[in-house]
Amino acid sequence: MGTPAALPAPARGIAHQLVENFGSLDRSLLTLPDDIRPLLRALKVFGVWFGRRSIYLPKLLRPEAAALLALLWSVWNKLEKLPPTPQPGLTSFVNDANLPAPFLGAAGFRTVGRRAIRLDMLERLEEELEQGAASGAQAEMLLPRLVSLLGCGNDELRDVLSHLGWWTVSVADAGQGAKLVWRKVRERRSHGKAGKQHTSSVRVRPDSPFAELAALIRK
Repeated sequence: MGTPAALPAPARGIAHQLVENFGSLDRSLLTLPDDIRPLLRALKVFGVWFGRRSIYLPKLLRPEAAALLALLWSVWNKLEKLPPTPQPGLTSFVNDANLPAPFLGAAGFRTVGRRAIRLDMLERLEEELEQGAASGAQAEMLLPRLVSLLGCGNDELRDVLSHLGWWTVSVADAGQGAKLVWRKVRERRSHGKAGKQHTSSVRVRPDSPFAELAALIRK
């Protein structure tokens, strides 16, 4: 019999999966209820964070904890040769060694394109992009801040963003013609050569009654 303090069944399910997956889950692989607020309330007290793409425990991203979890994953999977764990302090790195996604997940990273990105930095990256989209910040003005989060070059960043579904689009800028801004699209577009950024053009007069609607569609 349960007690009043017991976790509700859906929260117990998430907690169980977190244990089985060494502390992190890919949200796209989960079936979550439409209203996840009860889950958030139930699991927040245990340090569980529901991010845009991952569910994880931020405390387990600390170098010692992440290294131990990566080691435990390797032992659990009976690997003869242990993969190298990410160096402490790295927010992202090129996954040249083709480290498996479950191993990187145990170490607190998610593969995006060719780069492995720490889960909290991936959250901050998209948070910055969403804030920039809401404020209408120019794409080039955001680049230095985004590059500093990942510790990579501009071309590498653009490749990451394209894999996440973020593209530059041209929008009307009152009194200044047009400007490029970052926008999230539902489907990834073909970008031909690796790293090449696709740009589309959306022109709506800023004084038009459809301006706000167009901005919502572009997000």
